[in-house]
Amino acid sequence: MTKKIHPSDLILRCFALRRNGYWVAMCVDLDLAVQANSAHEVKRLLREQIVSYVSDAFGDDEQFAVQLLSRRAPLRYFAIYYGIKWFNHAKRYFSYETAMPLPFAQA
Repeated sequence: MTKKIHPSDLILRCFALRRNGYWVAMCVDLDLAVQANSAHEVKRLLREQIVSYVSDAFGDDEQFAVQLLSRRAPLRYFAIYYGIKWFNHAKRYFSYETAMPLPFAQA
């Protein structure tokens, strides 16, 4: 059975945390994570990873695209995301939403 994609499924929830001198960013909707030395760099790296992941899901792994794009992070990371979103005025972390890249879009 094929799952229909709703427009809200195209919005990905992400957050970034600064820990011990480096940044960690996570996309909770696809359970992807990266780390880097700056907030700007970690956001860029996560975007690249999301684009690559979605491209692979619609490329070589197309038969598994629904499962790959429905993969979610554990509940505790959603709690972190919403906690950060609610308390977003500190400089040690931030949350953001990004549009899911379409398989035919250029990165």
